[in-house]
Amino acid sequence: MICELALPKFLAEANLKVNSLNRIGAGDDSEVYLCNKEYIIKVPKREKVKETQDKEFALYDFLSRCNLPFETPKPILSGENFKVTTYIKGQHLSYDDYQSLSEKEKNLLAMDEANFLKALHSISIDLRNPLFKGRVQDKKQEYLKDKEKLANILREMNLLNDKVKELISSIYSKLFSSDFLFNYSPCLVHNDFSSRNMVFNNSRLVGVIDFGDFLVGDPDNDFLCLLDSSTDDFGKEFGRKVLKFYGHPQPLLAEKKAEINDSYWPIQQIILGDERDDSEMLKMGIKELLAIK
Repeated sequence: MICELALPKFLAEANLKVNSLNRIGAGDDSEVYLCNKEYIIKVPKREKVKETQDKEFALYDFLSRCNLPFETPKPILSGENFKVTTYIKGQHLSYDDYQSLSEKEKNLLAMDEANFLKALHSISIDLRNPLFKGRVQDKKQEYLKDKEKLANILREMNLLNDKVKELISSIYSKLFSSDFLFNYSPCLVHNDFSSRNMVFNNSRLVGVIDFGDFLVGDPDNDFLCLLDSSTDDFGKEFGRKVLKFYGHPQPLLAEKKAEINDSYWPIQQIILGDERDDSEMLKMGIKELLAIK
């Protein structure tokens, strides 16, 4: 991986002159830099992340031809160990920022997000396109793989006793018996559609970023964060507004999926904590899983 001091050299070799370079954040997978106040540079933290970033970069090229109502990053430069895209200027809104808006402003913002999702979900997808290889969601297979991973992790930690086995069996039996989770018309989804991945200006949406988790899957995936009742986003009432302006045919079903997703978080924490070697996430996931009755 590239260190920060070496990055300007690599960019210069790729004919991108660096006038300013500021580290503006770090996610679980990448270091993120703002270059010349015009470009975003992502540097992967692990070798495995490179493939994900290659796909994300290719998707931005695809989306640039889709006439979406709000900006998405545009691809600028693809290096072996970094990706450069355009920087979408604006601000992020917190839960408190949203709560301070008038009802009219809240509705306009919800309408913006609904319009973006309607456009995104309406994009015609050709599954023969290599861009979508390995990105077509099969929820049943995902759950089966998670169940196996979960059992292996707990087994290695000597936590897979009969009581835990029974708990895991009960959780997945309920999931597999919920047919509505698996009945949907697949479309292109952002798959992490939350306020942290949106850019705003004057309390209106101007852009959507971070498509690294995109899938061809259940459109309701893009309502999961919006319907979260925590303060990580704008609250469940805002999510309901987006559902309304989107014209969702079964909003209560979308809410039910969001509730199930919330209850599944302990298992996701365990698996992600193990994959990222994050002991705190792993411990928290185990604690929350064992507290399920």
